[in-house]
Amino acid sequence: MTSNENPSEFTLPKSWQWKPLAGWTAAGLLLFASWIWPLTREWWDLFDVRVFQVMNGTAGTSDIWATIWALTGSTRFDIFLMLTTLGIYINYIGSGDLARFRHGLVFGLMTAVLLLAVILLQHLLAFNPRPSPSRVLDGFNSIRIAVPWSTVQEGSDASFPGDRAALAMALATIWWRGFNWRIGLAGVVLVLFFTLPHIAAGAHWASDAAIGGGTVALIAGAILAGTPIPWHIYRAALTPVDRALSFWTGLANRLSPDGQDNVNPTRQVLRGMCIGAADLVPGVSGGTMALILGIYKRLIGAIAHVDREFLRLLAGRQMLAAARHIDILFLGTIGIGVLLSLIIFSRIVPLSMLVTTLPEITFGFFFGLIAASIVGLLSHVHLKGATGWLWIALGVVLGLLAAILVPVRTPDASWFIFLCGIAAAAAMLVPGISGSFVLLILGKYTDAIEALGKLDLSFIAPLAAGVVTGALLFSRMIGWMLEHFYRQTLLTVIGVLGGSLLAVWPFKDRHYVATGGKMQLVSADPYVPLHLEPTVIFAVAAIAAGIFLYRFLDRLAQHADEDETL
Repeated sequence: MTSNENPSEFTLPKSWQWKPLAGWTAAGLLLFASWIWPLTREWWDLFDVRVFQVMNGTAGTSDIWATIWALTGSTRFDIFLMLTTLGIYINYIGSGDLARFRHGLVFGLMTAVLLLAVILLQHLLAFNPRPSPSRVLDGFNSIRIAVPWSTVQEGSDASFPGDRAALAMALATIWWRGFNWRIGLAGVVLVLFFTLPHIAAGAHWASDAAIGGGTVALIAGAILAGTPIPWHIYRAALTPVDRALSFWTGLANRLSPDGQDNVNPTRQVLRGMCIGAADLVPGVSGGTMALILGIYKRLIGAIAHVDREFLRLLAGRQMLAAARHIDILFLGTIGIGVLLSLIIFSRIVPLSMLVTTLPEITFGFFFGLIAASIVGLLSHVHLKGATGWLWIALGVVLGLLAAILVPVRTPDASWFIFLCGIAAAAAMLVPGISGSFVLLILGKYTDAIEALGKLDLSFIAPLAAGVVTGALLFSRMIGWMLEHFYRQTLLTVIGVLGGSLLAVWPFKDRHYVATGGKMQLVSADPYVPLHLEPTVIFAVAAIAAGIFLYRFLDRLAQHADEDETL
């Protein structure tokens, strides 16, 4: 039986379904029994040893693998994965109409209740403390020794069941049953990210995840497929969700400018997160990301509307009209997403650390993203003969000039930090020119990332003031150019994107010097790899991942609130 509200999305039984209940439960019990029965337990033990030897062995044979396990096995990365899980869920419920959004919120509350039940089930299974492989096996490759800054957990005296794996597997099962196989498959990928680093580090056996997590996931499947419990939770959650949505819809209708839709806030928050993440990486532009996501013109227009008319409305205490004038709900939700990215990628998973520890992978990812965006944008723009190519060529020259600039040493005074904020804001608003790269050139990128991570207001305050000032000043100029020379501006921007590919080319000989107790990049000489080494393989895989992300962002852009025809 299906939900009355949306039978195409949610398949929750309203009564007891004994066959699926018995089938899922039996599968879970048999899986767990295979771990207890002596004969099959021997097979699991052999499987555990072999998997650990292969995965932990990678840390001893490759510095890149050791660094990857050090990054992905940390508590910070677990938090990042949790936020990624939330992002996938928000993207799914926000990519349809308001009905999907409503049902997604209700289903999310139901999922939270079921995951609490999973946590209780985990505690029931943890009756047999089991030392992790690093405690009992010889020939262990310590990731903490290979990567001194690593905080990865390498050992446990009670590794069964795998707590992260159990929750992730249960969530994947719920997504697969409640949404569709694509979202379920995304959940399976998250299971691998939650599980594999801790197996490689020696904190868990493979069977901790396969048996412990698998049993919990099958029991969760039995509850979903064979009992009316999820349905009753779902029904109970409808009332508070409907009240909250009714309030938000009324607010959005009052504050939205004519012709603009702000009813579904999740889309803009996700777009803001993408823009914020792009702005933190030298060589990647937040303006580029806004262009890819299809909201660039609206974003520039909203910022440019902080003008005399806005101040007149404020002075006249016409707050609703002033809010509509600057499209406050659009700017606010974008701003929330940007702020979330700044917190995530400065405090939880610092991008500055990824840039220095895994430069080939990090820059390869953004190289693929920008290259794919160039191809995507060119497919929508009309060149109109040789003049179109001339505008692109001009952009390429500008992009190359920006890419070959070398960071310099600059003052640390507040006035200069304010000017850096203005320059960075101008760069952020122009697709293809990176605000972070401007800060890098001015010698303030590392300082800015560290200040964000430490919440150092003595640095953040003048920088933020400069960013706001620059955004207000340059948004009008860019808005005027888009209004009068839209096609020429966008062709030039595409050229700038092409030229800026040199800045994010993953294969470079990077040279650092210690300046003021910090390692600062002074030169990066590009080269073409001639041998198929692990570094090259990882970089190529990262380029492919960047291209895949562009396809995802392109689909997100299809739901933009306005169609920006080039």
